[in-house]
Amino acid sequence: MLSLLCHSAAGDTAASEFLPNSERRGLAIENILTWDAVAKAHNAKPGEQDIGFEFRFQNKTSGEIRIKRADSSCGCTVARLPNLPWVITAGQKGGIPVTMDIRGKSGIITKTITIVTDKGIILLKARVAIGSTSKTLTKRSKEERAANLRAAAQNRQAIFQGKCVDCHVKPTVGKQGKQLYATACGICHESKNRAPFVPDLRPLANGKDKQYWQQWTAQSKPNTLMPAFAKEHGGSLDEKQIKSLVAYLLRIFPRELKTRRAITQRNKPALK
Repeated sequence: MLSLLCHSAAGDTAASEFLPNSERRGLAIENILTWDAVAKAHNAKPGEQDIGFEFRFQNKTSGEIRIKRADSSCGCTVARLPNLPWVITAGQKGGIPVTMDIRGKSGIITKTITIVTDKGIILLKARVAIGSTSKTLTKRSKEERAANLRAAAQNRQAIFQGKCVDCHVKPTVGKQGKQLYATACGICHESKNRAPFVPDLRPLANGKDKQYWQQWTAQSKPNTLMPAFAKEHGGSLDEKQIKSLVAYLLRIFPRELKTRRAITQRNKPALK
């Protein structure tokens, strides 16, 4: 039983947005350069420690594009670039190798690589599913989603029980703040294929206070299928984790939304 509240959750998100690392496809995604994918996913095999990705691209514009640097959201993930600035001439093809060190990690790990160019910023994502949670990168059938929804309607805390533990409990163990949000909340609320009744939290962030987020995360939202995440209510998160999650949602979450909007605006083509 997987992804009760969002029907599809990480499974469909991965299927629709993340290109499996083993697959290859043509260059069709335009984001300053033209890419084969801007997000790739890998199911880790037992014993794997360093996961390699390659984001292939071509400069289909008529001029040069200069890559100034590559920044990662975590030191465990590194993009290897040649001497900087890396000048990509018109028509030139290439690839950016990215390596993620998964030693000591478990669950679903997603890292962002920010490519800074003279034409704007490009965001690349690398995702690895480690251990039993790797199956969440597999698309769920309509029948599975319907069954999960029925189970959630009968008991919204079912998300923390049975087979759901692999996707909704294990990845949250030991996590705090932003990482905890990604594994406990983002799995449903960040899915573009989420059910209609599962809101995108980012537009809701502005103007919300501590009590609002405390209620939602610890005790659930009344009259909805939102579960209560606090252990005292049958959830999976302890008091310290709840506190770190509320602090992230209250202080950092709105700033991240502002940054995302700025990047999107910056990357929009100029009106002629």
